[in-house]
Amino acid sequence: MIRRHPGGVLVVSLTIAALAMSGYGCSDNPVGRICDLGTATPETGEVVVASPSLDCVSRTCLRVPKTGELPPGSNFPEGNSGLCTAECSADSDCDRVPESPCITGFTCGIAVTVGPFCCRKFCICKDYIKIPDTGQLATPKACDPTVMDNKCCNLTGRQNNASYPLCRT
Repeated sequence: MIRRHPGGVLVVSLTIAALAMSGYGCSDNPVGRICDLGTATPETGEVVVASPSLDCVSRTCLRVPKTGELPPGSNFPEGNSGLCTAECSADSDCDRVPESPCITGFTCGIAVTVGPFCCRKFCICKDYIKIPDTGQLATPKACDPTVMDNKCCNLTGRQNNASYPLCRT
């Protein structure tokens, strides 16, 4: 017969409960923390997606150009800094971290139309961009998969398609 010490069972039970509760408040896509883009400072109107960025849970850092006045309390990243971002399919996928300089939250939209991150949706700080009256960022024409001239390999039907030789995996 196996005898268990009641104190040992209690310690194990409390440890399991603590581990379960510690994950309870975590978000799936924590975004908005200041992150390092690398050594080069982006041009004023340049969008930069840097990965891997060890500052970010998603390992992705994004900097978009500031297109208007910042709301009170907001700060635009200086120098070669951006904000941690994550891929998303809706605004609700973007969980702002409390220490973020982005005050008004994040929207889900396409940040770039070229390169390895072309036509992928990322969490973008609303403080830095102009949101259309529709409340959603429009999909750029370069990201329309029905237009055969659009060469982004992230578009539906492009991977391993003979018509898009650069999209072979």
